[in-house]
Amino acid sequence: MARAAIVACTVGSIFPDIDVFAGRIFRNPLAMLEWHRNITHSLVLLPMWALLLAGISAPLARRLHWESPGFAKLLGIYAVGLGTHLFLDVITNFGTMIWSPVNYSRLAWDWFFIIDLTFTGIALVPQLAAWCYREPDKFRRRAGVVWAALTVGALVAYALARSVREPFPASIAGATSAVMAAIIFLPAVSNIGFGWRRASWCRAGVALACVYVATAAMAHRTALVYVNDYAAAHHLQVSSLAALPLPPTLTHWSGLVSTPDGVLRTTFHVPGGDPDDIQFYADARRDPAVLKAMQVRDLETYLWFARFPIWQVSRSDAQTVVDVTDARFFGAGVEDPLPAQGAGTAGRRRTGFSFEVVFDTAGRVIFQGSAPEP
Repeated sequence: MARAAIVACTVGSIFPDIDVFAGRIFRNPLAMLEWHRNITHSLVLLPMWALLLAGISAPLARRLHWESPGFAKLLGIYAVGLGTHLFLDVITNFGTMIWSPVNYSRLAWDWFFIIDLTFTGIALVPQLAAWCYREPDKFRRRAGVVWAALTVGALVAYALARSVREPFPASIAGATSAVMAAIIFLPAVSNIGFGWRRASWCRAGVALACVYVATAAMAHRTALVYVNDYAAAHHLQVSSLAALPLPPTLTHWSGLVSTPDGVLRTTFHVPGGDPDDIQFYADARRDPAVLKAMQVRDLETYLWFARFPIWQVSRSDAQTVVDVTDARFFGAGVEDPLPAQGAGTAGRRRTGFSFEVVFDTAGRVIFQGSAPEP
């Protein structure tokens, strides 16, 4: 019965992301923005998805000759898996349409970065540690492999952070490796770890994960106060603002303030609040080419997704390029190699969350879609 319950909870937890295949099936280039985290992530439709999955898996378990929980318990297990997925998506800064199809607004609490590898590690390491201690005679080999894999993971996280222009000190990767070693090897002293059951390891991981989420919520609240105070102190005309977490820890944040003239971006630490970096991205939203580009349907979809759009317009003898980027998704201090007209006091790196409309000399659209990397 435990096997069926674990499989059901796992399937329920990953089911909402089945929507990532919709774009390929229907060839929608904006599916990641328009359809991802839509109806399969809906709190309104959660009971229907739980019923559907339970209705499929109950007869499947009988066919496989698996002992399965009763239908009501199976339904509850699927609901917990689905609900956990929805909650962990809502607390990121990407946005989730949990009220669809009633309302398609994107809810984002901004507690976590889109992918929080620290939280992933908290959830994963206790399960790996339990596997290491399951068979004492295999402990050394298993523990060595797990620690090496986690160390590589820390280095990969370091490389990823650099690739998105939000680097953190290499010492953090080293400290992470040391912490992983302590968690895996120290319980072997006096054979304490060998007496812990897998459930004990996993419960400890769940408890620590809950503490981490609560800490993220409090850190976000503090970061938001810092951003509000900065905007008030500098007499900014605020249209909207946000405090967004940056990898790899809950101490590193960015503040975004949208004004009629552009977007101000700061980076800072919690606690503290003193800006490490300040950039103002003036935009060209009043340019006639921008007004024309706004009539493109796909761009309307992009703007529905973007919370802090920054516009740029560049012109040449052959074409006019209108480029818009959501300021949530690019790093600090990175100059565009060819700053566009109207870029303001700081250029910026294009990302996968940029959209471009290109007009020819006659004003016809000759390209629209995701802007290529420079």
